[in-house]
Amino acid sequence: MPGEPLLDTILKTSAKVGDLYVPAGSLEAHLGRFASQLMVWTHDDVHKISIIGSAVGVLHQGRQLLICSRHQLRNQRLEDVGLMLPDGSSFVTSSGSRTFNEGEHLLQSDAYDVAAFEFTDPVREHPQLSNQFFEFSAIPPNTNNVNLLAFIVVGFPSADQKYELEDKNHLGITKRILVAEVDGQPRDEALLGLKFITPLEFDPDGLSGGPAYVVQYVDGEPRVFLGGILTRAGKDNCYILKSGFLWQFLSGFN
Repeated sequence: MPGEPLLDTILKTSAKVGDLYVPAGSLEAHLGRFASQLMVWTHDDVHKISIIGSAVGVLHQGRQLLICSRHQLRNQRLEDVGLMLPDGSSFVTSSGSRTFNEGEHLLQSDAYDVAAFEFTDPVREHPQLSNQFFEFSAIPPNTNNVNLLAFIVVGFPSADQKYELEDKNHLGITKRILVAEVDGQPRDEALLGLKFITPLEFDPDGLSGGPAYVVQYVDGEPRVFLGGILTRAGKDNCYILKSGFLWQFLSGFN
């Protein structure tokens, strides 16, 4: 993948993710496993699952939560959002959700374009899901741009996915892991602009909701944080909802 040698060049050795040091060549694969396809149960006997974009699982203050963008869920019932077990045998829905009500405030700032789903109890029942949640225990410290080494963006473009439930009872999953850099601060303070190091050669539809991890120097060593989630993307750049706003939102999840 084009981003792998680039990360090797940028990081040289490894980066610290929580308490774990991950070699540069393994960093994309390690972070990529926390991204999920955003799926909903359709209540149809044939086309049982609908894929509506990307999401990220986080472990926040002892709770396992799935986060995505609110706009991805238009015309969807929140109680139908769920995760597929790793072996594909079952679809597990959440035990609750939190969003901002759709309304005028969504026009004011993308800070309101977020939704979270509670999976703490479902994970207890299905421990196979437990490795899909990134430890969101801190937000990135404020720093100069010179200390920002890279952003790693993960998502599932709609055109890449193979939906073959009717003919083969098969759901093909294709994950894209991309490298980006800071591309300025939009007027909306909740957002941050990123520019892909290599312009996309595919339709970015479906990337919304996926995680954007930031690799930055802290006390002289590269560390990885959840930088935010994608709100929208083009072939050259994208916007993310900053993790500080995600933290505030999740901390109010009762």
